[in-house]
Amino acid sequence: MAEERVINKIMDEYEELRMNAANDRKRRIEEVNKNFPRIGEIDKEIFRRGLDNTNNILKNPEKKDEFNADFKENLERLNAEKKKIMQENNISDDYDKYKYVCENCHDTGYDDNGKKCQCFKQKLINEAYSMSNMAEIIKTQNFDTFSIDYYSRQPYENGISPYENMTKIYNNCKRFCENFENETKGLVFYGTTGLGKTFLSSAIAKDIMDRGKTVVYVRATKLFTIYEDYKFGRNTDRSVIDNIYNADLLIIDDLGTEPFNKNNISFLFDIVNERIAKNKKIIINTNLQINEITKMYSMRFTSRLYEYFMLYKFYGEDIRIQKLKNGGN
Repeated sequence: MAEERVINKIMDEYEELRMNAANDRKRRIEEVNKNFPRIGEIDKEIFRRGLDNTNNILKNPEKKDEFNADFKENLERLNAEKKKIMQENNISDDYDKYKYVCENCHDTGYDDNGKKCQCFKQKLINEAYSMSNMAEIIKTQNFDTFSIDYYSRQPYENGISPYENMTKIYNNCKRFCENFENETKGLVFYGTTGLGKTFLSSAIAKDIMDRGKTVVYVRATKLFTIYEDYKFGRNTDRSVIDNIYNADLLIIDDLGTEPFNKNNISFLFDIVNERIAKNKKIIINTNLQINEITKMYSMRFTSRLYEYFMLYKFYGEDIRIQKLKNGGN
């Protein structure tokens, strides 16, 4: 029953998206017709001539070719006139087209073959992992809104400024997305709080989802709660576990904040190994330093990270504190 409610909720969302697309199209058409009445007149004339042509053929089927030829000639003339007006006034060719959030399924949830669209699968994932607010988060936390200016240009203790370091990380994250299909390594973002680890993870999530891939974004505490709920029969939905292993990208946020539990560590190690074997990418965010990761999860786990992940250290001044100093800006 719970699954049925989720699916019904998602289908209601799709219906709303289609309504929004229809209303948006109607608004654009009305605006164009208001500013350029001749375009509206042309559309009406094309529609009328189409109806007349159909009626003429039904009445005199033996003259079908003659009617069609006449209709085609008039259609070409009218379309040419409309195109000229549009070009002269910089009107977009697709002003009267439906613009869907997902062009693959036209906001129905299913592709042309009747299979669940990737966007439907992502919506199911969002619901399963309490990621329903993900759409709002990635509106503000994405590559376009990421600001490098919060990072100091003063050399750090390693001789590289936070600005230089973050520029490199940012560019490598962009390349990770662009080369996602061929990437062989995941990413580990580590360092103290407030330095952009979660922000960049959200930016990557948006980019990957925009490419039609599925993303599970889950805090470590939630990840292990899911595992325990399934293990002890509190949640028997196997798909919740399967997505952790099979989603195109798994992002584990705030690793190290969860209570210490040997079973959790075994589960984490299993996830990493299975996803590596399937060439499924992982991003891990943690406030822990590398030596602390080793202490908490073992040298074996750290060795896995060194071998199959690119490790990026975040350093500098807490961005949230900087914003508070600047009055929230």
